[in-house]
Amino acid sequence: MASITTASAVKRKIQFLQQQADDAEERAERVQRKVVGERRSAAQEKYSQKEDKHEEEIKILSDKLKEAETRAEFAERSVTKLEKTIDDLEDKQKCTKEEHLYTKDAGPDSA
Repeated sequence: MASITTASAVKRKIQFLQQQADDAEERAERVQRKVVGERRSAAQEKYSQKEDKHEEEIKILSDKLKEAETRAEFAERSVTKLEKTIDDLEDKQKCTKEEHLYTKDAGPDSA
């Protein structure tokens, strides 16, 4: 009978140890899921920060582009005005030369 009691005790001990092993395995799986989740969360946070940084860079570059386009438009208008001024001055110079030649040719000696 002692061997039956011993066998029952060993069987209970094995069941107890099996339960502890199962519990430990479940805890390990929970910890692993938690670690994976934290890593994923950390990776998502890192990605989110990079995305925010890139969005800010895009905004800055877009603002710089708008400023450059505005300056380019202003420069084009300035060039157009300067070209018109040059054309007007060249026309005036031509008229002045012609007037000077006419005055020189129609001067007192030619009458």
